[in-house]
Amino acid sequence: MQPTGYGYRVLLIICLVALLSACSGTPGITPQPTETPQTPTATAAATIEAVTVPTPTLIPSPLSSPTPEPYPTSAPLPSPTIEPSPTPPPPDRVLVREATISVLSYPYEPYLREAFDDQHGTPYRWLDRTAYGEPSAEALMLRYFNAVILENRYLQLTILPEMGGRIYECIFKPTGQNIFYRNQVLKPTRWGPLAPEENWWLAAGGMEWAFPVNEHGYEWGVPWSYSIEPSTAETTVTLTDTTEDRLRMSVEVGLAPSKAYFVIRPRIENPTTSHITYQYWTNAMLTLGSPSMSPNTEFIYPTQEVIVHSAGPVSGLPGERIRVSWPLYEGRDMSRYDNWVDWLGFFTPQPTEDFVGAYNHDSGVGVARVFPRQEVPGVKLFAWGRESPYTSNYTDDNSQYFEIWGGVNRTFWPEDDSRLGPGESKGWTEYWYPFQRIGGLDFANREAALNLEAQQGSLHVGLATTSHEEGTVVLMLGPDELRREEVAVSPDSPYTRQIPLARDMPAAAHVSLRFLGEDGQVVTYYDEDVLLP
Repeated sequence: MQPTGYGYRVLLIICLVALLSACSGTPGITPQPTETPQTPTATAAATIEAVTVPTPTLIPSPLSSPTPEPYPTSAPLPSPTIEPSPTPPPPDRVLVREATISVLSYPYEPYLREAFDDQHGTPYRWLDRTAYGEPSAEALMLRYFNAVILENRYLQLTILPEMGGRIYECIFKPTGQNIFYRNQVLKPTRWGPLAPEENWWLAAGGMEWAFPVNEHGYEWGVPWSYSIEPSTAETTVTLTDTTEDRLRMSVEVGLAPSKAYFVIRPRIENPTTSHITYQYWTNAMLTLGSPSMSPNTEFIYPTQEVIVHSAGPVSGLPGERIRVSWPLYEGRDMSRYDNWVDWLGFFTPQPTEDFVGAYNHDSGVGVARVFPRQEVPGVKLFAWGRESPYTSNYTDDNSQYFEIWGGVNRTFWPEDDSRLGPGESKGWTEYWYPFQRIGGLDFANREAALNLEAQQGSLHVGLATTSHEEGTVVLMLGPDELRREEVAVSPDSPYTRQIPLARDMPAAAHVSLRFLGEDGQVVTYYDEDVLLP
């Protein structure tokens, strides 16, 4: 049957309605433009429950995004900035978000060349300095990097997958200070494992992964892939240098909800059919709450001797491979940076404790690295010296930093190279954390940092925990209990006391400090033979 005139009109109306409906989209959904210009800003914060990553997937990191922009030479040099979290994290949550940061950079990228290391089966980049030349500050550009930010009640970690997967920033929220060095500019140096005319290592700051050769390795400045794994126990960012069948590595960076430490879990794999030698080091560039390193910085390396890696000509120290006493060398206390005139790098031949650290007596901020010394015996320290003339080689603002290194290898020298057979791997776990206002560091474990110092007529006691703890502080002087106190301690509120001593005290005594948890078990302790002034 053919439609009538009325039927035609009805059919026409139906067709028009259908056409309009198709053009306007599904009922109840507002049509969206197919392309929306995006401004580089931080994404909204999400709690661990809100981040859905059912299967961890590797996300490739481009070299930089968006395109670098020229920077006006008349403008002041800006420091790299990261947007604060839109909302503070709840006490029992870890927030994870992504952001874009900008950093001033010299224009070195177009002059990077590709090469291949046959021994390690690894590609690497070198800087063609003949083509690059020596550009002035007028050539500075703004470069942009994607960042992954983890945040709990005590720490905010910023990770740059595009810059070798480094932890770029660690804000200690109780003080608002960054423990890491952050360079104002990305400026290629001549230091690293290659020839000086090919090296381009950037003293960008933060914590980098030096692999698979000594010094800073090959992979500190190239893009890494990453995945995010949320959990109620710990949110983890897994950084991966490659998925190819070559010597490769990954690093898990973990943050738990109510802890003031972050966890790193490096893992090195050899999926090939050959035995391969390698070096791996974690390198942290630090200032401990200051824009530049304070001369009033103290290094805590529990050892009686160190091996010189390199020393400046006016350092007053012997050259490479010579063992010297630590911390006192020829009457100088080398644990205090104000006694360093020139640069010095040294290895600890045999660590005696599972921690090292440093303390900035001006900012009142310290750092502890807690690690399994049987698995990763490499311990190294480097700093420039107070009067170093080399700061212009890596920065434009004359700032300084120091480096805490930890590695699989005991030294950088070839006889200490490690070896992985076909299909073998090696992994371990370390804990890093800032602490505040305890006057120094004598002992650290995952739970707490302790300081015990004999002063004129008194004992100074300091205890900083990595989470909120309630318990009992017990101070023993020889066999006698000198003090017992019920306390509540947290990263926000460390425990410090100045405990007076009797006038008839002996010149020396054995002192022990214990912190017992609510269940009476020892959380941390320290014993020392102390000279009483």
